[in-house]
Amino acid sequence: MPLFIGLPHGVSLPRNLAEPDARHLVSVLARTYQWTGPLFGRAEVEAYLRAQADAPDGLHDPALNTEDWRRVQNTAAWKHLAATARRAVTTADVIGQALRQAGLYCAQCDSPIAGPSTANWGLCATCLNAADIRDLQTRPCPAGDGASPHRWNSTTCTECAMPAPAPRLTAVATAA
Repeated sequence: MPLFIGLPHGVSLPRNLAEPDARHLVSVLARTYQWTGPLFGRAEVEAYLRAQADAPDGLHDPALNTEDWRRVQNTAAWKHLAATARRAVTTADVIGQALRQAGLYCAQCDSPIAGPSTANWGLCATCLNAADIRDLQTRPCPAGDGASPHRWNSTTCTECAMPAPAPRLTAVATAA
């Protein structure tokens, strides 16, 4: 039974596009356009079954035949899988974290901010004015991936130009 796949005008797929080829096509498109997210399909169900096969009760061959795959696809759980995954991403605030790490939203109050992250160190004007430089120095470098530490040279961070922490002086006992 051929599937109807609605595509933009002028775009067509081969009539015999097999599932592994379709999966590869989606993967290439995702890499090309920098999309991210899980792709759930037969391969993930079979991987789940393989992981469960190590159980003492020993399940049957984890490869799904076409009828078994249709049965999985027709379940309420499978039909709601994408919505469940979206809720998990929303609950974990992953997109919000990415916006804060990119310096588009203030890392403290979530206000939108503009300008390069090296100009505001990931904070809105209000939060930046109230911030202690020592606290800013312990935060991830805003010019990197938003999670990596600063790269200090003797005077500044080489990535965001934040002043380097003051050197810690240690007392040395004098010789008697």
